[in-house]
Amino acid sequence: MLDSTLSRRSFFKIAAATAGAALVASEVEATMFENPELAHAEEEIDVKVIHSTCRGCGKMECGNLITVQNGRVVHIEGDHRAVASRGNLCVKGRAATQALYHPDRIRYPLIRTTPKGEDPKWKRVSHDEAIQYMADGFNSVIEKYGQHSIKCLHGTGRITTYATEAYPTYLIQTANTGSPAGVICKGPRLSAAAMICFPGAHWCNLIDGQKVNFQWGTNQEVSNYDNSCRVTVDEHVKAETTIQVGPRMQNLGKEADIWIDLRPGTDDAVALGLLHQAVFNENCHPDMMFVKKWTNAPFLYCEDIEPSGWTWSKWGEPEGKQEMGSYPLDIRTRIVKESDLVEGGSVRKMAYWDTKSDSLQFFDTEKCLWEGQTEYQYPDLEKDCVEYKGGILATDPGFPVDIDPAIEGTYEITLKDGTKATCEPVWEMFKRHLEPWTPEHTSEITGVAPEKFVAAAEAYCEEPGKGGIVFNLPLEHAGNSIQTSMLPLILSALMNNIDSPGGQRGCENMFFTMDTFFQYHIPWSNGTLDPVEQAKVVGGDRFPLTPFFQMVGGAALYHDPISAAEAILYDDPYPIRAMISNSGQHFNSGNAWQNWQAFESLDFFGGWELWHSPTIELADVVMPSAHFLEVSVLRYTQGGEGAIGAQVQAVKRQGDASWDSADICCELSKAMGYEYWPTQGKPMPQWPDKWMKPWPTEKDMLDMSVLPMSPDLPFDIAVPAPDGTILRAKDWQDYVDQYQTHSQWNLKEISPFGYYYRFQWGHFRPRPATDPTAPYVPGFNTPTGKFEILSTILESYHGKNTRWQEAPGSYNGIPGYREPVESPFSSPDLYKEYPIILTSGRRNPLYFHNEGRQQPWLRELTPCATFQIHPDTAAELGIEQGDWCWIESKRGKIRQVADLFYGIRPGTIECDHQWWYPELSAPKHGWDLSNINVLVNMDHESQDPICGTCNCRGYLCKVYKATPENSPFGNPCPCDDDGTEIIHSATDPRLKEWLPTYEYEVV
Repeated sequence: MLDSTLSRRSFFKIAAATAGAALVASEVEATMFENPELAHAEEEIDVKVIHSTCRGCGKMECGNLITVQNGRVVHIEGDHRAVASRGNLCVKGRAATQALYHPDRIRYPLIRTTPKGEDPKWKRVSHDEAIQYMADGFNSVIEKYGQHSIKCLHGTGRITTYATEAYPTYLIQTANTGSPAGVICKGPRLSAAAMICFPGAHWCNLIDGQKVNFQWGTNQEVSNYDNSCRVTVDEHVKAETTIQVGPRMQNLGKEADIWIDLRPGTDDAVALGLLHQAVFNENCHPDMMFVKKWTNAPFLYCEDIEPSGWTWSKWGEPEGKQEMGSYPLDIRTRIVKESDLVEGGSVRKMAYWDTKSDSLQFFDTEKCLWEGQTEYQYPDLEKDCVEYKGGILATDPGFPVDIDPAIEGTYEITLKDGTKATCEPVWEMFKRHLEPWTPEHTSEITGVAPEKFVAAAEAYCEEPGKGGIVFNLPLEHAGNSIQTSMLPLILSALMNNIDSPGGQRGCENMFFTMDTFFQYHIPWSNGTLDPVEQAKVVGGDRFPLTPFFQMVGGAALYHDPISAAEAILYDDPYPIRAMISNSGQHFNSGNAWQNWQAFESLDFFGGWELWHSPTIELADVVMPSAHFLEVSVLRYTQGGEGAIGAQVQAVKRQGDASWDSADICCELSKAMGYEYWPTQGKPMPQWPDKWMKPWPTEKDMLDMSVLPMSPDLPFDIAVPAPDGTILRAKDWQDYVDQYQTHSQWNLKEISPFGYYYRFQWGHFRPRPATDPTAPYVPGFNTPTGKFEILSTILESYHGKNTRWQEAPGSYNGIPGYREPVESPFSSPDLYKEYPIILTSGRRNPLYFHNEGRQQPWLRELTPCATFQIHPDTAAELGIEQGDWCWIESKRGKIRQVADLFYGIRPGTIECDHQWWYPELSAPKHGWDLSNINVLVNMDHESQDPICGTCNCRGYLCKVYKATPENSPFGNPCPCDDDGTEIIHSATDPRLKEWLPTYEYEVV
């Protein structure tokens, strides 16, 4: 932190010599213009430049520099030294001051004085009054209906932490915790990856560079989604070949070598078509050593045996020994095991056929040992490894014993009862599964020209190691999210791009400093619920893997929002009568009207927020949240770049604004009668005694967050970094002081993230809780210890002969295709009435989901919701550029403005999402006028059969021009209930009412 005290004249004299001086000066002048008393003041001016981390989008954690003058933020810019953002800072981050000093920001605790569904007519109360009111409300519901009667609604962590994800489970002991958005945002990708390799594998490390930059269903160059705008563009330009997948040409799409313009909702078909080429095209060359050694492709599968197996937990502990973070799964597979062939044989030893000895052999999945191998040999740092961009890259030496597992053919085996049976390697099944997906067949399903599949596959699969596949939300949004998210990972794995340079590196905070425990500053919730209670999560009867998914990677905590709404409205399977919200919205997942009606009927609703957003207007009590510029917290890059930094409090908090962890959750817990370390919980025994006291202070919590970096740790977190170093900090202030000088640290230099192919070193499989001194076991943290082309979890829970319906498209655990529930093929009669295919979620660089609509810098550039439509389709419908149009599904209708765009498929529209209008009256603030979730499904048929994702994209609608005759108040422009128009022009004088104000009390 640079701190100086100087006169106004001196400041401007030296400003040109400081970083970002011209911009700082202009911002200071602007501030003085808005505050004339400052312009005439000759008092000393205190200027600080604080190195921090942006939370303007909540995804990328870009490094930033915050200029503070006399206690007020006057300028924000990117930090060019930041590992993962390279000086990039988008408009959302630069405009953060407009949110920080917004006149309509919630700054004081409020209690409603009217019935829900009406204007709340908020009454200001003290902090202590609000906390007690909230505690009494929640306690009354728990006393009447039980612990699971409270659910959590969580946004994207805009404030600072994910406290509401951990808090309810740990203290209240409700299974209905986490974020419903987790079902549609990262949760399915995390969960799908956890089922076949490791959670978070969808994240790619772009800063390593890629020969093929493969962007699938993403718009990172403008949205900062998991990779920085700057990094995405840089690596796209440097790559030898670029591939884009999506129904709409993204900004980089026009520069791409290959654009796969699929029909919305057919991403799984595209993946199967590309996999077909990877396996059958002679110009494609998968890494067969990786396939044989590190996947379950060689394991023999027998249709003639009954599924059998064992109880497995996420961390691999034996039955009855599961510790924190575990949820036991009953694995039942037809993969041939020693127990199928030998009386008393192990269920954890998988059979394969060795072509060299022409014999049946077994692989020990618990110890990662092949037949004849007695001890695993890690790569030799001297012989097998080279330094690569600050990390360690090991050459795989191949099999440690003289074997060659077969991956093709059929084999006869003798079962333990003496009967003969025929079996085949999983790879043989996988090939048969892919056979139908020729370019021609895939083209019929997706609408993509056949030659594009050939070209894309040959470019990506020409040789191993060309880079991973960056894929994002659209793959989760069409009712087949788990299987669809598995397929690109399998394609990437065949080309040896799992944890490779530029490949699927995952999210480092899952492997370095136990981020999901320490960063959020609430004792981590995983494992604190008895599995019997965890299984009571709403939707668990329909989606039995939900409790397991709640444990995956921490960020995937969720429950099914449609089932939760039904529990609120119909007491099915039991009543949910209260809700805790942290910046959550009723229109973020599921049908918005169904959620609104459900939340409106709750007995009690309390939460914390920055704004009077529609959902919080249904609450009984609201606590004011601190803005990210007012809070310190540890920050990691969320994606695969591998950087760690800090969000540093820049200014004092305004009014009674609270940090949700220390000021709200802890105080609420005390008021409800809980302890910080409840008896049913499992506090970390290795924590220092000073942090085991009942109620930690905010300083304690910040010090906790850097505990894993302490040199005096009494426990082993992970193996050292490649050069043996580790980031050391004695407390939070020491860490912040180092960060001011250093900026972001590259985790390759200070942690196990420096190792590539960490499955070779054992970094993906935690040591069993029963023996923390055991050696690290190589492989993947899956039931078989392999990257699973055939998912034994999917087979066990959604395959043949299971209690739950077989997942459509799956082949005994091999992910497959599911046609969208609403489409020209699956519902031709509906298609006649609703002939347009709708997709949504286009990333606008000005907004992050529902945020920013009240910030004038942003709103004047995009004042209202728009949808993109091909000019030919628009002409057929009589629609012109800029027309307000009705977009209608069988569930409702909304209005958005037409934007004619040649880069979208004819017959398809892409709509803005998450729109509401802060300028309109409470409680709705116009959320029902343009929000796309008014149109989405609310039935179970459309949900993903494995995790419950609602069908957000790829459903049917019709579009027609809004006219005075078919619009309320005779006005095509959306209006409030009294006829007041929304802001739809940059010249609307109401925008000036939202300019920053500094008149609020700062305490």
